[in-house]
Amino acid sequence: MSGLKRLCTVVFVLACAFALAAFALTWFGPWTAEVSALFNLEPFALAVVACLAVSALGLLVLLGRALFSRRTVRTVEIATVDGGVISVTRDAIAAQASHIVEADGTCDAARVRVDAKARGHIRVHVRVLPHETVDVVAKGAELHEELMDGLAAVCGDKVEDVSLEFVEPESVTLAGGDEDAEQAAEAAARPAPKAPTPDTTSEITVSMGGSREPEREV
Repeated sequence: MSGLKRLCTVVFVLACAFALAAFALTWFGPWTAEVSALFNLEPFALAVVACLAVSALGLLVLLGRALFSRRTVRTVEIATVDGGVISVTRDAIAAQASHIVEADGTCDAARVRVDAKARGHIRVHVRVLPHETVDVVAKGAELHEELMDGLAAVCGDKVEDVSLEFVEPESVTLAGGDEDAEQAAEAAARPAPKAPTPDTTSEITVSMGGSREPEREV
């Protein structure tokens, strides 16, 4: 659930709860007279009306989704042979996409989402997790071509769109290659040199130019 949907759901639930409590307490409970008197206050009455409006709008949205939302498609028809239907499940399509992405061992398929209709029109979205830093443009074009070819073997010409989303790699490879990476690791592991300990008997010489004697601080 996205942040906006979560916010709308929270507002809808709070509005329903407030409106229900405002009217229910006027009928039941020990404070019926007090709550009924609150409706004479304009701010309270406006708040109740606003909550009723939010509740009505939310109920209409829920009713619309229940009546008109598309049913979840689990299998997709790929072809018709001799009156029979060849179909493939969304899970099989997602598994094939994951296998293609992870075939060379450089990336993992962190998430695969398959949107499909019963008679085709398949859209595949893959979140790619590289094991190390990669050229996103080059690797993305390579994976996209491999996915289009590999999914065609499972879905035929029903695949309309394949999108890739690269996330932060598990490890970062330095631009200088393995040798520079080893040197950087050794430098990081090497302890930092300790700062010299001040000595009250040491001399600090400050050059003042000419033939003047150096000043000494004890």
